[in-house]
Amino acid sequence: MNTDTIITTSNYLTLIVFFLVFFGISAVSYFSLLKREEFNFMKKKNATGERFSSQSKPIYGGTVFFGCIILAFVYIFLFCSNVDTMSTTTLLICCVLAFGMGFVDDLNNFSPIFKLVFQILCALLFIFSNDHIATSDNIFLNSLLTIVWVVGIMNSINMLDNMDGITSSVSLIIGLALTSLSHNSDTFILLALLASLSAFLIWNWNPAKMYMGDNGSQLLGVLLSYFSIKYVWNSGNTIIGVNYEQIIFISLMFLIPMTDTITVAINRFIGGRSPFVGDKYHTTHCLVYKGFSISKAVLLLDIITLIGSGLAWYFIKYANSTITITEAAILASFATFIFLWFYFFNLRVRKEHNLLYKKNNE
Repeated sequence: MNTDTIITTSNYLTLIVFFLVFFGISAVSYFSLLKREEFNFMKKKNATGERFSSQSKPIYGGTVFFGCIILAFVYIFLFCSNVDTMSTTTLLICCVLAFGMGFVDDLNNFSPIFKLVFQILCALLFIFSNDHIATSDNIFLNSLLTIVWVVGIMNSINMLDNMDGITSSVSLIIGLALTSLSHNSDTFILLALLASLSAFLIWNWNPAKMYMGDNGSQLLGVLLSYFSIKYVWNSGNTIIGVNYEQIIFISLMFLIPMTDTITVAINRFIGGRSPFVGDKYHTTHCLVYKGFSISKAVLLLDIITLIGSGLAWYFIKYANSTITITEAAILASFATFIFLWFYFFNLRVRKEHNLLYKKNNE
């Protein structure tokens, strides 16, 4: 069966059935894992670290993500024609590396350097398989951007996983936009990811019964970074000079993960803390401290992600990645406003809590 032809001729029935099958597999897997006591060892080693909520809940999410992704690769190699063997195999290897690294880290709580080594390795594999960022005519700049992007997104998705439902829902929205831009065998990998994320949200929405763990967030990070390189970073029609349009599109689509990571890293540094040591002052946490419920805080960030991803998706798909100077200014202003608003909001909440802490201990 030539599934590539099915996708290009808009026969969505196959895609719908594929999604539903993987959703069913995921839902049954999550339900079964929660019922089996022998899998209770799958919890984060660092259960006593400073976090917004207890880390003692099971981390089944990433395991099911990984299982669905592997099944999707098997399907691709068996039934899809004209598969780019080099790129697909490289992505498979990176998925195994990301999941394995995250799983081992979950159970042993290694240093950030351990993660960084594997993240850079994934980026280098993308570069060597020619799946790197190609937004300019400078190969060294493209390679550097690829390393920074892959490492950055893998860490951003991991850091965003700080409250019930936030990473799974934000990744689901970004993944949906990427799926709509994808073609051929890539669509099946992304659909498998969307299906497992959708089922996971049933148990991950507040109050969560399970988490995805670092094994899940690292796997999500490597997949989202790869497909965003392919369908957003490299969506331009030319690589002469530097394509500022793609920088704007990528900033819009990953607005919340990038904003949260940069904001938290800077304000931790200003506060005299290591950017790599977790705390309870992410964007989501600060919203809750100011009166939002957990669900409403997550929904607000989901709406912003939906707007940003929707804008990037529209200009890539229907405007052929071409925007006027005026459009670029408006889109860049929107992304900048969101970033600055959350940055100073986070900084203000941190100062308020530090002052309260000192006052209560005088």
